[in-house]
Amino acid sequence: MDGTRVSVTVESLRREFGSVTALDGVDLSLDGPQIVGVAGPNGAGKTTLIRILLGLLAPTSGTARVNGRDVLDFEADDREHIGYMPQHRAIYDDLTVRANVDFFASLYDVPDREAAVDRAIDLVALADRADDRVGTLSGGMLRRASLASAIVHDPDVLFLDEPTVGLDPQLRASMWETFREMRDAGALLLVSTHYLGEVRNCDRVLFLRSGRVLGFDSPQAFLDRTGTTDLEDAFLALLADDGRATRP
Repeated sequence: MDGTRVSVTVESLRREFGSVTALDGVDLSLDGPQIVGVAGPNGAGKTTLIRILLGLLAPTSGTARVNGRDVLDFEADDREHIGYMPQHRAIYDDLTVRANVDFFASLYDVPDREAAVDRAIDLVALADRADDRVGTLSGGMLRRASLASAIVHDPDVLFLDEPTVGLDPQLRASMWETFREMRDAGALLLVSTHYLGEVRNCDRVLFLRSGRVLGFDSPQAFLDRTGTTDLEDAFLALLADDGRATRP
């Protein structure tokens, strides 16, 4: 991270796939280091939002900017500030953990590459398995190796699509601790999840349902607003309120 003022701005964002509307008028404004959960059930629009913010998918209408740059105008210098951990495997089974992380470091032309690779592997607590092939790792270790590959270039903005799916509670807690360390070092993280309870780890939460924003606030504010004690119940309460508001 080089001190860039990190930001994500989305205005009236809409994305259609034929007759299906994946995002329907999403607005979002983030400024400065923080962890933002993008939460909702499967099909809520979480991955579509992340792919648009990465510049991989053009919006049907509306705009999206990362660090002030329109995502449709990204250049190589812009992408050097962005990290991405997809939901599905994007590292190579036949390579070791270290070789995978080093490969991604080479794509970004990371200076002092060996030290950067060691730092990334240490951050995800895989130093003792760094020379093992990825294909021999457990699911949890594989997710941590994917995270190391996504952060080796020290991004200012990090998009994590369902990073804790399939992890046991201990590994999930370890991943969130890593995310907090990155935030405290100056990064802005967007973390998508359908585990509604785990967004208590976020500074703020964007609840999505069927491509629309149900609410955007801190976890505690959602609990206070809905009079609930956990965020799954808070989401259900927001759904009920939304249904009453839209019912003719």
